[in-house]
Amino acid sequence: MRECMPFLFLAKKWLGSLLLPLPLLLFLALFGVILLLMRHKRSGILLVALPFLALVLLGTRPVANALMAPLESTYAPFEAGTGPVDDIIVLGAAQVADPRLPLLSQLGNAALARISEGIRLAHAHPEARLIVSGYAGGEGRSSAELYGEVAQAFGIEATRIVMLPEPKDTAEEAAAIAPLIAGRRAVLVSSASHLPRAMALFAAEGEHPVPAPIDHQARESAGTLPLYTYLPRARYLERSELAWHEYLGRLWMRLGGQ
Repeated sequence: MRECMPFLFLAKKWLGSLLLPLPLLLFLALFGVILLLMRHKRSGILLVALPFLALVLLGTRPVANALMAPLESTYAPFEAGTGPVDDIIVLGAAQVADPRLPLLSQLGNAALARISEGIRLAHAHPEARLIVSGYAGGEGRSSAELYGEVAQAFGIEATRIVMLPEPKDTAEEAAAIAPLIAGRRAVLVSSASHLPRAMALFAAEGEHPVPAPIDHQARESAGTLPLYTYLPRARYLERSELAWHEYLGRLWMRLGGQ
């Protein structure tokens, strides 16, 4: 069974990637083009037009925020100083470990937001350990290692940092971290959209850390926005994709996967 684990992990990643909006809708549109070439005109036009319309809608701010908001509104922001904290957990996120770049440039936006919040809380709770996780994923260094280096650069002592560079996804992170926080008050830092699924995975391991959401995407201006902000944009499609990824993850959990 252990020999099958890398294959199962890769299969899950491939399936999850193919079911994201852009590849899924493009494959449907391609199938529509094939139907058109085979003279199935009505079905072909439908399978070309509907994916195109879906991509346009997913690339707009109202649709992207409507998908993201239910995820991000699950937990309120964590207020530092509200009681003792034994552990601060920062979950892994994408990184590009290119030594030619400055340290902070090697972390993606989500990773930067997560470790920044972890460091802020670590300074607010100097008695707490900082547990950072995340594997390398083909890069030269893991996100856990980069997190640890960033934390030390911003004044967190190395003796307070616990690095877990082996877990490859959130389920493995929860399984690895749960024994470390048993009987302790831990705060779990992750992107606001990802935190509901992360909390469920920790609960499945018998632990219930305090949620600390960060990296909110569905932000709405209090002022009146110009009409051009409703036009489709790549960043809104990416926002829709992040939300879609989390909904897929929830479905996978309900089907018995992790």
